[in-house]
Amino acid sequence: METARNQEYESPAEVALRLGWPLARVRRLIRSKEVKHIKVGGLYLLPVGAMEEYLNANTVEPKRDTLEER
Repeated sequence: METARNQEYESPAEVALRLGWPLARVRRLIRSKEVKHIKVGGLYLLPVGAMEEYLNANTVEPKRDTLEER
């Protein structure tokens, strides 16, 4: 879906389907304001790439010394 300023948006259902996640998980992230989104009336939309940004920001890298000990 495309809106003003040529920014593309996805519905929570589209994001859930694309990621293979339950819709409730995407809605929970929106409700807790952990992921970028907009609200138009009663419709929530996420900018394309917002979930990837969220995942990158919350990715935990393994400790290097832990891997070397194995």
